Amino acid sequence: MTPQAVVCGFICSLLLAISMLPAGAQDNKKCDLDRFSILPISTLPDGRFTVPAEVEGRKLDFLVDTGGVTATIEGNQARWLQLTPKPANRGLRGVAGDTLNFYTTIGRFSLGRLQGTDLAAYIDNRLSTGVDGTISPDMMRHYDVDIDMLRGTLSLFSQKHCTGQVVYWTRSGYVVLPMKVEVDGHIRVPVTVDGTQFTALLDTGAQHTIIAMHAAKAAGVSEDSPDLKLVSDKDAKFKRYDYPFKLLDFKGVAVSNPRIQIVSDDYLPGKDTDMIVGISLLRQLHLYIAYGEEKLYITPALAN
Repeated sequence: MTPQAVVCGFICSLLLAISMLPAGAQDNKKCDLDRFSILPISTLPDGRFTVPAEVEGRKLDFLVDTGGVTATIEGNQARWLQLTPKPANRGLRGVAGDTLNFYTTIGRFSLGRLQGTDLAAYIDNRLSTGVDGTISPDMMRHYDVDIDMLRGTLSLFSQKHCTGQVVYWTRSGYVVLPMKVEVDGHIRVPVTVDGTQFTALLDTGAQHTIIAMHAAKAAGVSEDSPDLKLVSDKDAKFKRYDYPFKLLDFKGVAVSNPRIQIVSDDYLPGKDTDMIVGISLLRQLHLYIAYGEEKLYITPALAN
C-alpha cells in the first residue's frame, strides 16, 4: 500500500470530525467564515515556521510546507513512536533530486480541534533541527489556509463561504490572484519580477526564494553581468547566484529589493517551474489560500 492509498482515511476522518461540529458552525447562510482550528506559529532560525501537532498522543512540531506533497515525519520520531517503515512504490522527489523512499502510517494525528486517523507520512531523516515532520497539501487543500505572520497564527477555515468574502483582517486594499492547484496540491500563481511575469510555486517550506536561470535571463539577467555573484561552490552540481533584483510584484502587493537567488535550470522540480517564492519573502505578507476558490488573497503582513 502506498501513502496515496491510505491518506483518504485521514482526510475522511477529519471531515467526519467537522461534520460533528455544532449546527451553528455549519450554517453558511450569512457568509461568515467558519474557523475549524487556529494554531500558534513558532518561527525557526531560518525563517520557516512550525505549528503544534499531536501524533499518537505525543506533542510534536510540524513544519507548514505548501510546496510539499504528502506529510512527512522525522526518522527518530517515527522510531520513538514505534511506527513501522514501509517501502513506497514511488519515491517522493524534492528539489535537487532528493528522494524519500519509505513511509509509515500514523494511527492518530490532530491539529488543534481537527483529529484524524491513518495519516500516511514519508519518513525523512534530513529535517531541520526543531522540525518533527511536515504538513503538506494532502491535508491543507481540503480547507482554506490563513497564514497571519503579524499575529503568529495559522488558521484552517471551511471552504463553504461566499465567494470572495474572506479578507477579515483588514479594511484596506488587498490583492486577489488566480491560483492553479495542481494534482499534487502545489500552488502556482502569477508574479512579476522586474517587469517580467512568471509563474511561481508558493512554498512556505522553502527557506529561500529562487528563480531558474532561464527565467532570470528572460528578466534581463546576463551570465556576464558584474552584479551576478556566485554563492555556491564553483564545482557544485547545482549553481546558485545572488543578483540585485529590484521588485517582486503580486499584482499590487510588492516587495522592494527582494532577495532572490538564481539557480541552475535542473535544480527546480518540474519542467514548468520558473521560480519558487519561499518564506524569505512570504513572511512579509498575510496570505489567505482559498483552495476551494483557487484564489490567493494577499496583503502586507502589517495590514490591519
